[in-house]
Amino acid sequence: DETSAALAVNLIRTRRADCIMKGLISTDILLKALLNKDTGILKRGHVLTHIGAMKIPTYNKMLFVSDSAVIPFPTLQQRIEMIKYAINVCHNFGIEQPRIALIHCTEKISPKFPITIDYQQIVDMAKKGLFGNAIIDGPIDVKCACSKNAAEIKGINSPINGLADVLIMPDIEAANAFYKALTTFLDTDIADALQGAECPVVLTSRSDSSAVKFDSLAMACLTC
Repeated sequence: DETSAALAVNLIRTRRADCIMKGLISTDILLKALLNKDTGILKRGHVLTHIGAMKIPTYNKMLFVSDSAVIPFPTLQQRIEMIKYAINVCHNFGIEQPRIALIHCTEKISPKFPITIDYQQIVDMAKKGLFGNAIIDGPIDVKCACSKNAAEIKGINSPINGLADVLIMPDIEAANAFYKALTTFLDTDIADALQGAECPVVLTSRSDSSAVKFDSLAMACLTC
């Protein structure tokens, strides 16, 4: 497995391939090869992060979620990079002004939840135009981010307006549980890719269907 991962990374380094797709090896082994300081392909100054694209039957648009596979507890700077990648992916999908929701269990900013302080800094950055043409708001819960009716009932006045394109999750535990709940209990079409490397990296589960793997390859080609 280690040899396969190293060979795949070397094909990218020598410009003999355009993307990498994880096969029947564990994610840890592939990530180790990607992040190797001497032979890896992480872009200098970048972070490696995961973005999932979902078409949910009960939602009227594509929904992108980050990060359910790589970064356990994102720092402020890592989260900023995650948002930049998400914006770029949305642009590749033809979404000119993505609405990005910073997800939490409450809409209140409180020292009890330090992540909400980070969210406040990110929102202030967005208002100054530091993320370009994107609408960013939070903290906000998933329901209000994706349901205008729920936000109105709770009295939440947010520019997301229940029409989120991207959910930036607080940590990998929340993101992974959300991701797997949708794919287990709903007929959700999904695609996955890592961002931040010198090429797109398809990171599907070994148990995913051929359709998921095909769609993930298409997503990789779209984001090259």
